[in-house]
Amino acid sequence: MAETKKLINHQRAEQILDREGLDGLIAVTPINFYYLSGYWGLYYTPVGFEGIYFAIVPKRQTSQPAMVLPALELRRLETKGRSWISDVYAYSSDGEGDYFEDGLPKGMDYASWPVSDSEELNDLERKWKKIIDDFKDNFTENSIQALIRGIKSSGLEKKKVATDDLRIEQWLKNETDIEIECEFRPDLFNEIRLVKTKNEIEILRQAALINERSLLSAINFMFEGARWDEIENHYMSEMAKQGGRGVYLLCGVGDLPNEVCRKNEPIMFDALGQYRRYHGDFGRCAVIEKPNSIQVERHQAIVEGWEIAQQYLTPGTTYSDISNEVGDYIRGLGFENFRNPVVHSLGLEHTDDPKLIGPQPGAKPDQVLEANMVINVDMPFTEIGWGSVHMEDTVVITDDGFERLSEADFGLQISR
Repeated sequence: MAETKKLINHQRAEQILDREGLDGLIAVTPINFYYLSGYWGLYYTPVGFEGIYFAIVPKRQTSQPAMVLPALELRRLETKGRSWISDVYAYSSDGEGDYFEDGLPKGMDYASWPVSDSEELNDLERKWKKIIDDFKDNFTENSIQALIRGIKSSGLEKKKVATDDLRIEQWLKNETDIEIECEFRPDLFNEIRLVKTKNEIEILRQAALINERSLLSAINFMFEGARWDEIENHYMSEMAKQGGRGVYLLCGVGDLPNEVCRKNEPIMFDALGQYRRYHGDFGRCAVIEKPNSIQVERHQAIVEGWEIAQQYLTPGTTYSDISNEVGDYIRGLGFENFRNPVVHSLGLEHTDDPKLIGPQPGAKPDQVLEANMVINVDMPFTEIGWGSVHMEDTVVITDDGFERLSEADFGLQISR
């Protein structure tokens, strides 16, 4: 398996850390560890395992980053692809009193699964054997000791770093072998992630297309009398077939008002899925057989709203510029109850924008668009007693405009 692609926008990270007077990043949360290392830990998926992976990235690209893994994860590196971070510090369990040169205690050598002497090993099996052999006498007793070794090797001892978990500072304070200043700044990780790298945009393009195809397939599957869970299950299955993972398929906050799909009833489809941990977010509106005149009018209004939005999808525009202009235009067409669309960054999170510490949860700054930001313009509308319409697309901002990551047209979707 080849080395995984580097995801982090290191140049942007360097600029932001310089601005904040910080020397590097230490991540422990799943999304940020993956962003920094390009590797998704086995024990991130089942949740409940705390502080077992760390990624340590110094500000300067000339410095050496490091990552911390549990010993049992080493063989998986060979299967899933080695990280671009080559310095790996693995930990096992309490040792027998031996120490590394820096004074940290050594852990027990990891025994791993036994290797057969009677069978010839294939290429991957030889790599599994070798990576365990390579770490002989190089395991620490626990993850925090491994983290300390990684901090020292990265040149961040006695420096000031941004972390994404308040507990990191306390974990390190309990140790006598390290001196480092930690600043809890999860917002900086999001701010760095706002502007995507080429590798990220490639993944997001695939996520958009897989998600779009799965949603359109779910619309084609829709039939009179179908329950929403049947339609959502179809969407989830289509995502899996294409190598993705569905997150949700919404038809509104309260699901179908009549519990099943009915002919001529306007229904919004809002699909959120993942491909390689990056999100696709796509929305359209649909009807079985024949739309009524109000749905046609309201659908046309949001199509025209999308055309207005395109005029503002360029560097220097703010989220609120787009939202206000589109909302005012659609209401001006006689669609008085339409609410302003939501504009949000998309990436490793559905809303990839910085989350500020202090304001009400969910508050986010009014971002100014920059080249290589990936954003969604999200235009749902539901009227209880009538139905719903929706339009949502994903774009990447370019130097002088935008490029759609979605491909579907903007027509009203008709299911036969």
